[in-house]
Amino acid sequence: MGTDCQVIVLGGGDDDLTAAEAEVRRLERLWTRFDDASELSGLNAHAGRAMPAGPETRMLARRMLRAEHLTGGRFDPLMGRDIVAMGYDRDHGALPAPTGPTATVAMIPAVRPRGAHLRLDERSGLITVPAGRALDPGGIGKGLAADIVTAGLIRRGVTGALVNLGGDLRCRGASPEGGWRIGIDDPRDGDAPSVAQVLITRGAVCTSGVQKRRWVRADGSVAHHLLDPDTGAPTDAEVSSVSVVARAGWIADALAKAVILSGPSAAASLLRARNATAVVVLADGTVRRLA
Repeated sequence: MGTDCQVIVLGGGDDDLTAAEAEVRRLERLWTRFDDASELSGLNAHAGRAMPAGPETRMLARRMLRAEHLTGGRFDPLMGRDIVAMGYDRDHGALPAPTGPTATVAMIPAVRPRGAHLRLDERSGLITVPAGRALDPGGIGKGLAADIVTAGLIRRGVTGALVNLGGDLRCRGASPEGGWRIGIDDPRDGDAPSVAQVLITRGAVCTSGVQKRRWVRADGSVAHHLLDPDTGAPTDAEVSSVSVVARAGWIADALAKAVILSGPSAAASLLRARNATAVVVLADGTVRRLA
């Protein structure tokens, strides 16, 4: 999934870790947009037509639709063509990285009209991506994958499980004495001490930011992967990173993007409505807690 994966089990063994790794890789094969053979790429290739999909991809579509509703449209699952147009057309590790200070990408002032929505027919199992649009699982996929993998580990009989997919973390079952202690990285310097710590016994912590996934476009400008649905361009956010604590990974993942796009002042009510909290690191390094 273009990132590191960490799995910790309590009351389990090496077989459980191997199974978790295999499940992460299986979900990646289903949902990656960098492989034309993936199920998600097939849906995008047939945009405008109702296409069959397996249970995990139907779950992904279901959660995407729910996340779009919960965030008031700040999470948009159909930004696939927009992110490719910005240059994110291959795995992030293969993109040209900026050197030295990164430039700010200003938002395009024009507001894009909202088009048709993703459609899921639960009875037939068919998914329809609107013509001219493309699914991008980047804003929710890793959080949902962590949900799925931890659920599988509990079904296998482990006492407790934690899965961390590049900062999108889910834990279930028992926790170590005192809970899981999660450090929040400084988004400006990954080698610096944590800027905050979150203590949880179960649930999810998902982090999103504008500093790590940045690349140089063909015209020399610097872009990042968090696009504003209203403009189709990278947000010129006052926030460097957001870590959301919520009951499930897919919710925390989607809310993290929504908080960045909404800004701290507007995000507090959004988080309260979803019984979630957040640690926000502003562009100037200030750390805030929102609840």
